[in-house]
Amino acid sequence: MIRHTHESLGRLAERLEHAGMEWEEILVIDGDPLPRADDVDVLVMTGGRMGAYDTDEFPYLVDEMRLVRELVERDVPVLGICLGSQLLAAALGGRAYLADRPEVGAVPVKLTEAGYQHPVVSKVAGRRVFEMHQDTFDLPPGSVLLARSDRFPQAFELGSTLAIQFHPEAHNSAANKWANHGARWMVERAGSNPEEFAAGMEDARAELNEGSYQLFDAWIAGLGG
Repeated sequence: MIRHTHESLGRLAERLEHAGMEWEEILVIDGDPLPRADDVDVLVMTGGRMGAYDTDEFPYLVDEMRLVRELVERDVPVLGICLGSQLLAAALGGRAYLADRPEVGAVPVKLTEAGYQHPVVSKVAGRRVFEMHQDTFDLPPGSVLLARSDRFPQAFELGSTLAIQFHPEAHNSAANKWANHGARWMVERAGSNPEEFAAGMEDARAELNEGSYQLFDAWIAGLGG
């Protein structure tokens, strides 16, 4: 699991533990080396404060995208969350870039026909998801769009990869911490404030919990145990 921050893995860790799965955390932000493609059975790439295009400041992003391409050639499952989804898009021939305005809070997503049929992304059908991003992406060639919000693509699939722009791993407590501290500027740029943000997240609490847990359970089940 490639980590770009020290934030909690939240629901993702809970469901991996529930399924009895073990994993290794690679904190690239601390200088941990990336694994060789031969040594990877499954890869998760989490969110982070940087952009997929910030390769001069964070040169390991180039190596991550190279690793992703190798894993796709080997049909190794890869899950990208937020920054991870943008890295997948950029690595596979799309583009990640700064959006005109951040997208934050509990946001409804619209599934495509393929999304409704997808064993993982279909779990958030009719539910809001938690968004906290200022970047977005153009789909890579050959990918299948699974979900979008009113403003941005939210999920796509290409080969063995699944890209998810939103944050199913983050509990409301973590989201509110971001909105009050490290990402407060993003909330304000989106035209909101931490109080409004927290109220919206609380209103969507049941949807966020149910959709996120079911999404992770379905993804884990698809790995074959």
